[in-house]
Amino acid sequence: MRAEALEGPLSAAVWLIFAFGCAWLLFGAVLAFADTLAYRRRVTVPADCQALNDEPGGVVRHLLSRSPVAGEDRRVLLRTKGVVAEVGSTVLISYDPKRPHQVFLAAHHPRFEHLRGEILAGVIGVLPILYVLIRWVIS
Repeated sequence: MRAEALEGPLSAAVWLIFAFGCAWLLFGAVLAFADTLAYRRRVTVPADCQALNDEPGGVVRHLLSRSPVAGEDRRVLLRTKGVVAEVGSTVLISYDPKRPHQVFLAAHHPRFEHLRGEILAGVIGVLPILYVLIRWVIS
């Protein structure tokens, strides 16, 4: 009975569905690995707050001046919910030198920056694999 389930054009479609799920799982794993590398490369430097701007929704934009590690711009924008540093004060920021425009507070730098995308890729990958496995067990 199982040999019949693996023959014909329907089995090719099932294998494509299985490969689709594996590709999504691989994509999520690569994204998580890239986030882990970016977290390990992070640099923490002090930055002076030069200006504050309020945005709609309670978001505050801080214009910071940092001492660049490589060839980054000296000025950077940090968007937070609420005021983190007043004008003239110093705050510790953290960023990946390969992506210097993505700045976080040093204490709140996320280990997995794209966590929602990684979870979504995992769910999209697991569903077709489960479909194929359930179909294989039923047949």
